[in-house]
Amino acid sequence: MQNNIKNTKVLIVGAGPSGLMMACQLARLGVSFRIIEKKEHPTTYSGALIVQARTLEIFDQMGIAEKAIQEGIEAHKINIIFNGKNPLALNLKDIGKGLTKFPNLLMLEQSKTEQLLIDFIHDYGFSIERQTEFLRFSQDNDGVTSTVKLPDGREEVIQSDYLIAADGGQSLIRKRLNIPFLGKTHKLTLFVLDSEATVDMQPNEICFSFSEKASTGIFPLKDERWRIDGTIPNELEVKNTITFNDIEETYSQRTHLNIKLQEPQWFSVFHAHQRYAELYRQNRCFLVGDAAHAFSPIGAQGMNTGMQDVYNLAWKLSLVINGKAKESFLNTYNAERQPIAKKLVLSTDRAFQIVSSNKFLAKRIRLNLVPFLLRVLFPIVEKRGYLSRYLFSGISEIGVHYRKNALSNKSSIGIFPFRSPKPGDRLPYILFDGINLQDKVKEAKFHLIIFAEDSSAGIYKVLAEKYKDILSTEIIPLNAGTANLYKSLGIKKDGCYLVRPDMYIAYRSNKLRIDHFERFFNQYLQ
Repeated sequence: MQNNIKNTKVLIVGAGPSGLMMACQLARLGVSFRIIEKKEHPTTYSGALIVQARTLEIFDQMGIAEKAIQEGIEAHKINIIFNGKNPLALNLKDIGKGLTKFPNLLMLEQSKTEQLLIDFIHDYGFSIERQTEFLRFSQDNDGVTSTVKLPDGREEVIQSDYLIAADGGQSLIRKRLNIPFLGKTHKLTLFVLDSEATVDMQPNEICFSFSEKASTGIFPLKDERWRIDGTIPNELEVKNTITFNDIEETYSQRTHLNIKLQEPQWFSVFHAHQRYAELYRQNRCFLVGDAAHAFSPIGAQGMNTGMQDVYNLAWKLSLVINGKAKESFLNTYNAERQPIAKKLVLSTDRAFQIVSSNKFLAKRIRLNLVPFLLRVLFPIVEKRGYLSRYLFSGISEIGVHYRKNALSNKSSIGIFPFRSPKPGDRLPYILFDGINLQDKVKEAKFHLIIFAEDSSAGIYKVLAEKYKDILSTEIIPLNAGTANLYKSLGIKKDGCYLVRPDMYIAYRSNKLRIDHFERFFNQYLQ
């Protein structure tokens, strides 16, 4: 039996990290939504363990970054062991210093990440509708009609303007939309567990061990627990069911590590996927997170990429729903985010095969060539020069950009130094007058940062009033405290930068020309 139709602007299906982040962003933006989840309880295990710097910058805008750091563990060292001999160590402490407010790799259990987001949603007066199953949907030019099963077994029809598929790698919505999930699934079986263990490691160290018979990673958790994952012995591949006891019996022997595992709080076996959806949008339906892409655990990119998917999409939905932008504006979500996943699938796939494959050539690269290269590279990285900045920018995702997207075309007025940030780049972390530039753009709006004396910039105050619902302005005059900021952004005397709600640069000019700016800004709007 069906209940009466209930309406909402956005229906989010799935309350994993991506679905929860979408709910958080829509709450910040004042957009009504419902979020449903088939499971009764949130995640209780470490799951997606690494929170990258770019995600922490998003958390910072939301006011939850410091709590995330308190609840997690910052990795200060990584040890890599080959056949149980001659470990190589890399100092990770503050490896991203000067690039971001969050220069360390944070290990935060997925259960705790989800709880931070759940608390944020509750603080805005919303709730997660658990034990609610998504059954079917149809869409037309006016909206999406979805049918869900409530906890008591009754069916309810929900009419929404948009549908967000955050329903995981086996996404029902993606399948019903007939969107191909391009890529492959690796045959190699992997395991992951959370457990207390006797480990000869410090609680802020990560260890990777590679041998002829195994590849494994060991990560510290709070309360003297450890997250351990790795490859399954070849002889176990034929078993229908692989248990913790199967792994524990030969783990130390295969890895050459002196570790005693205890009964785990969580144990799972899985196959790594390398896939991305051919389309992220079909009319009024959008794919985010694992419904849109799947990566191997190498690089810790999956959850973080999903968070940034919704961070990219939410403000665009808000503009369209509130009648500030055209429907076609939503096409930029696919244009900006899908190429990121496609690139990550290729890069993580190569890395995964090198560190885990049982093939002869991969083993020789892993056990002979890689140690040689790391002995050369680690000392260079520890000097905190170009190589460390390059590696950190890639892994932390602060280097992700949208320069080639249509929104970044014809959005740079005047001549700028080559190294200055460009339209489509993330707004960089720059300290001036004891302030972080990113702290100026925390509100969920466009931000016009004007570099000039107050008298020169007065005309922009008219813009601030005209677009006050979606645009804030900040005037930063040139003085001894701001000279470094002007130089870093390529501003000589006066100019401006327009920053999107997701902290990406939309426009820059080294001339205060209100006609140029308004002509550009209006392309975002109706």
